[in-house]
Amino acid sequence: MTERTFKYHRDDFLELPVALDHLDMYINFLPNYVESTIKLTITPKIALDRVELDAHDLDILSVEWIFSGAYECVESEYKREHNKLIVKLPKLLDASHQFVLRIMARCVPSDRILEGIYKDVTPPGAPQQYMSQCQQWGFQRIMPIFDDCRAKCTMTTILEGDARYTHLISNGDICRESNPDGRPVPKPGSPDRQIITFVNKTPMAPYLFIATAGTWDALEDSVTYDDGKTVRLEYLVPQGRAKNALIPMEILKQSVLWVNDTQDYEYTADTYRTICMTKSNFGGMENVGNTTIVTDSALIDEHTLDQTILYAHAVIVHEYEHNQCGSETTMATPFDVWLNEAYTVDVEHAFMQDVFDRGFVRLTQVDGIRSPLLGPLAIEDGGAAGRIVRDGFNNPDDLIDGVTYVKAAEVIRMLRLTIGEENFKAGKTLYFTRYKHSNADTDQFFECFEEVSGRSLEGFKKGWLYRIGYPKVKAVTSYSPESKQFHIDLTQDILPDGLPFEIPIELSLFDTKGREIPGTARTVIFTEPAERITLDDIPEAPGFASLNRDCSFYGVFQQDADFKALELQAKHDANAYNRVEAMRKLTDRERISLLKDPGRSISEAWLGLYGEFLNDPKLSPGLKAYFLRIEEQPLDRDFFTWFPELVAARKTLMKAVHDRYEDTLMAAFKNLDTYGPRDNPKDGIEERILKHTLLDLIAADDSPESHAMIIEHFNKATTAQDKVSALVILNRSSSPERRSLLEKVYNQWHTHLSGYANYLRIIGSGTCSDVFEMLDSEKRRPTFDINQPTWSRALFVPMAVNNEMVWTDAGIQWITDTIIELAKVNGYVASKLLNTFQSTKRLKPELKTKAQAALERIIAEVDPKTSATIHSQAKAYLP
Repeated sequence: MTERTFKYHRDDFLELPVALDHLDMYINFLPNYVESTIKLTITPKIALDRVELDAHDLDILSVEWIFSGAYECVESEYKREHNKLIVKLPKLLDASHQFVLRIMARCVPSDRILEGIYKDVTPPGAPQQYMSQCQQWGFQRIMPIFDDCRAKCTMTTILEGDARYTHLISNGDICRESNPDGRPVPKPGSPDRQIITFVNKTPMAPYLFIATAGTWDALEDSVTYDDGKTVRLEYLVPQGRAKNALIPMEILKQSVLWVNDTQDYEYTADTYRTICMTKSNFGGMENVGNTTIVTDSALIDEHTLDQTILYAHAVIVHEYEHNQCGSETTMATPFDVWLNEAYTVDVEHAFMQDVFDRGFVRLTQVDGIRSPLLGPLAIEDGGAAGRIVRDGFNNPDDLIDGVTYVKAAEVIRMLRLTIGEENFKAGKTLYFTRYKHSNADTDQFFECFEEVSGRSLEGFKKGWLYRIGYPKVKAVTSYSPESKQFHIDLTQDILPDGLPFEIPIELSLFDTKGREIPGTARTVIFTEPAERITLDDIPEAPGFASLNRDCSFYGVFQQDADFKALELQAKHDANAYNRVEAMRKLTDRERISLLKDPGRSISEAWLGLYGEFLNDPKLSPGLKAYFLRIEEQPLDRDFFTWFPELVAARKTLMKAVHDRYEDTLMAAFKNLDTYGPRDNPKDGIEERILKHTLLDLIAADDSPESHAMIIEHFNKATTAQDKVSALVILNRSSSPERRSLLEKVYNQWHTHLSGYANYLRIIGSGTCSDVFEMLDSEKRRPTFDINQPTWSRALFVPMAVNNEMVWTDAGIQWITDTIIELAKVNGYVASKLLNTFQSTKRLKPELKTKAQAALERIIAEVDPKTSATIHSQAKAYLP
């Protein structure tokens, strides 16, 4: 028998033998467990005498069916090891013979397993707070169900809980007959209990179900469409924090109207609710009418970082768009989860580009593509993953990664470029119309765009969705003065399967004075291993060719541009992304030269150009920050795993800039005021990014003078971003005040959820010799809870990208120990840390041997039954 590579494969998802018509549920939240009764109204599609339901870690109290108007007990078998409840019907039923099952079950919520109904943080004096997370298979941890995306049905849910709860929440509209005020009412005969009924008339997949009981303050508002329809909006927040939801509420109102204007979607229910959850592996989760967002990101206060402000805008519109893409039109199986997420991320990207500077936003998006730990390029470089439509998976959480959210969103973007904006809009309208209130798979999605565009997308689909690997494109340009033609010769490396990618490339030509040549802007679709693009009627040789504008395709792009052309492009390209990319290419050449010869001098030409951007008063702060930022990772992926050497090269480049421009850097830093009042927390984000970049360069000498500037910046700071930026840089210095100031900050911040997370991120980013002792000390503090994902991520993940420390002997041992420990507690966070070793095959021999030993230890010590994802992931990374 052939060993299965994954626990679940596509052929495990056969067509459901029944239609699930309706659910009637009664969920009773009790102090130590949750007891539920579910009535499943079922219509067989084929003759059957048994029903197989998903049931995970439940106590099954009774199983009945309705026959001749009365309930009768029926025989059942609960196969716990397979998470299946087999219900044996008393007789063979023909297709279309509708029947009802009634099952009573009990679940015991955990404070560690964050799916199904679980224990969230409880406010003082309140009853136990319960949160739910049903993606992908959490419903079966609450009640037996067909836990399948295609089991869409209507639902009526009655919730019962302690009378002290402020809210009992589920999907749908509140039944005004039973709850006329829209609030829970006392349970007859039990004044210490309360009940509320929700009616969801729109068919909904089980993974979108929510059932929560908690104590929150509510911020209420509304938004009105042009047609007069009003939607009630509600934010449920920890007690005393309603004021921190005022700005998120404004973002939500903006999102609702923006989605209506740009995506032609109008919300259909009465109320849209956002609920703060303190514990979650994910930033947010759509639950049809109710979005849960992790509290650290859902609210904006004095501890909110700029990255969180950006994320708040992104996650709010993202989860709201899921009402259309995901809830109304739902993926057919987990293998199609990318449809839900990629399209929604694409909408999110468009919203962000409308709210913030478009060039700055696109640069941040490309940062996500190139993220060295969790970005899809790094994942694909490891060679073990990268397919958008997977071969299989061990846990649905395996599908929630940079491939699904980042690479797949770029595929949607490329699809738009390939078929054109109008065809894309028509295709998505057809898709959401044809599959409204039903399910769609990957092929059905593409069929809609093929119909409206009149072209086959088979090659596009196969190239981008079903294989590991990304295109590496090279462009060689030439100009013929005789014919007045400009030629672009494109080649792409071909993967072993021999299939070229279909690649959209946006381009334009610029003259020697940096002016765009009229009529040259276009998008070409590159579909062959090699292809020549010819632009006619070009009167003289261009100064530079602006190719792959806005990073128009996902992959790696190389161009035969010399220093002069890249310098001109960096100064004058009308495309902000390509301006920065031109400077990055020049910096990369310096970096690679240092990797090959660490003792070489930095070129005067590069330093001179750097100084021009440093002194350019016309550059926006965000763009200037990108020009000046010197990163560790190279553009040339051949050197991606030279981790120690890349750390050293970055330090050399930064020290060279510091030594040449120290006075200019200090003057620019002092003249950039980020301490003044703001009308909105997002005001000044670009300035604060630039201020951090400047301070990082100033601190390159690790001198008493730079230490004093860091501490002065911290003391003057009026935003969390400036404070955390200062402390991150301080914790990488030899300042004698470092440890005492960090301890002072711990005492001030640790009682606040976000403040404590910020402090933990600072500790995990340290590069001093005591960093691992500090990490262990933080783990031992009574305030730290490894079961709290926000804190685990904050403390551990920064070290996983801390190449200066993690690739030492102490660092490899620390991360190996931490992965093994976390695998038993939170496999999702452990999986992120394990990505540190994803490119083991490409490491230099000495590090490769050490990383391989670490992986072998993880495989030996992590139980493959209880931590299948970690175990198989580690095996996949082995050379």
